[in-house]
Amino acid sequence: MLKKVPFSLIKSSGIWMMIVVSSVALLVSACGGSVVNSSNLVPTTVKEVVSSVIKSTDTPLATANPKPSSTSSSPLKVDACTLLTKDEVSKVLGQTVDEVTGKGLGGVCSYKTKDLSFDLTVSASGGIKYLQDTRAKIGDNALDVPGLGDGAFYNTFSNTLFLRKGDAVYLFNLYDSSMQLSTEDVQAKQKALAEQLLSHLP
Repeated sequence: MLKKVPFSLIKSSGIWMMIVVSSVALLVSACGGSVVNSSNLVPTTVKEVVSSVIKSTDTPLATANPKPSSTSSSPLKVDACTLLTKDEVSKVLGQTVDEVTGKGLGGVCSYKTKDLSFDLTVSASGGIKYLQDTRAKIGDNALDVPGLGDGAFYNTFSNTLFLRKGDAVYLFNLYDSSMQLSTEDVQAKQKALAEQLLSHLP
């Protein structure tokens, strides 16, 4: 025997049914009258993401060629022995460097071969004033080296190359125990080492 359903329940159910049908109709019309295939959403999204990543990447990470770890031009933040490698110094000197000794941050790094000894000194900060004061003291013994760093000159008396880069000054001293290198040879090697060092600085 069928039970009578209260009219109020039928009325409320009918209202909810109308709301549901109207909502579906609105969605269909918003999509241009066609039903969206949900199985196509994920592949399309993945393709769009991959495409945007490829377009926004100029070079693959694996082929990127970053510069060597740059060092600050502040002498208090660098270890002198990290500025030039053993192989770089060996190549410029034309002899294999057998020993490298340093004194930590700033200070001096010494490279020794059979006949040659090269010292790279990192001075205190305040490079511009330091270089100006030093040049004034040595007077006529200063020989300018144009186009090297932010300023450079040789002290022809001690045969030392002074190089400024930013707020730091670097000193290059090369000693030849065999006495076979001329003054010009020593200066040329010091300049080459300075250029090598500058290639690592920002």
